Amino acid sequence: MSLLRKGLLASGGHVFCLALSMCVGILFSRQLGPAGMGQYELLRSAALTVGALAAFGLGNANIYFLNNRGVPPEAIVSNSVWIVGVLLAALTAGLAAAVLSTPDYFGQLPTPVVILFALGTAAHAGRLILRPILTARLEVPKMVWVELIRQAIMLGGGLLLTLGGWLSTEWAVVLLACGFYGSLTLPLVFLRRFVQLRRRFDWALFGKVFVYGLKLGAATVLFGLTQHLSVFLLRALRPDQFEEVGLYSRAVAICGLIMIVPFAIGPLLYARWATISGEQRTRQVELAARMSTTYGLSCAVFVAVCGKYLIWLLYGAQFMPAQEALIILAPALVCLTLYNTCNQLLAGAGQAAITAGILAGSTVVVCVSTWLLVPTLGIRGAALGVLCGNGFTTLVTVLVCRHLYGLDPRACWVMKKRDLRYVWQALWQPPAS
Repeated sequence: MSLLRKGLLASGGHVFCLALSMCVGILFSRQLGPAGMGQYELLRSAALTVGALAAFGLGNANIYFLNNRGVPPEAIVSNSVWIVGVLLAALTAGLAAAVLSTPDYFGQLPTPVVILFALGTAAHAGRLILRPILTARLEVPKMVWVELIRQAIMLGGGLLLTLGGWLSTEWAVVLLACGFYGSLTLPLVFLRRFVQLRRRFDWALFGKVFVYGLKLGAATVLFGLTQHLSVFLLRALRPDQFEEVGLYSRAVAICGLIMIVPFAIGPLLYARWATISGEQRTRQVELAARMSTTYGLSCAVFVAVCGKYLIWLLYGAQFMPAQEALIILAPALVCLTLYNTCNQLLAGAGQAAITAGILAGSTVVVCVSTWLLVPTLGIRGAALGVLCGNGFTTLVTVLVCRHLYGLDPRACWVMKKRDLRYVWQALWQPPAS
């Protein structure tokens, strides 16, 4: 199966997972309302950010050492399983204590719910370490199943609780945790043949993976932080209004449709570009960038024009004020389609530290602009902060790739006729024997 076909399979699976995620969001939003959804989204954002931080970028570093350094999968998987076990214990205790000690920020929750939430966050960190091993092996169907199980658990559980009249913010958080448990269990099942628990923990290998993973992890955490920072700041600057967090989160969810295909294909590009270099890689990056940005621009126009109808149809009239943020977020996320492609180039070339530096600057831009704008503009200020940060990230990343690899920014925007011919031939022309 060609890389393009595997990319389309990954994209198709990602689209289906996103459809399930949208169904979960619709169900939860209509049952919980803006305030309940705001508390749930704050906790979900915290879980995603903390999970990425705890994973240290070890997952993507595993791809590099498997594909670029030729380390045996038995060594990588066995080491990773030991690390996941430690994380499950340490992260659960630390995060549970943090949430229980700050009820004014996260809201009141029963202690058992907080413990389950913290354990789910640790499971999410474990998934981030193990799933990329499947990516390195280009086992796309298994990758899709790992993402699918989380949404399926949440949607199925949500429907059952709704039918029984029990769905609440607390139960929504429990379902989130259960979804994370499922998404950790499947990689363990898929990779079980490589697990050798009798193998001694390889501290030398861990040190190498950790050092490179720390660079990748910094980039991953900073990128996630730039996307979730506006939620955290919105809650901090408007402490009496969980409703605004709920409204803003629905605008983010709809605009997230723009990133379906780029984020699904991104890890495959990284795995591919870790094995080639030179002019061939640069031309592939430009082609991938043109395809991604053309797609992103088309989706952004659709979301901007039809956004208010989407909000009403999906979430109901109570979420209509989210349109104020939606119009601003659509072009902000288009920037990410181009950034995502260039980021995979830097990661595949072993330049993760550069990405981390760029995202550190972006985090500062988002933080400062959001802090200045939210008090007067509310959710519009949060959206403008994201637009400023994403614009900064994309511009600097493209300029860096131009300097290091000769990337032509003018060749990264709109698809050309030869691109369409290439896609057609890659999809339908029989591979050479």
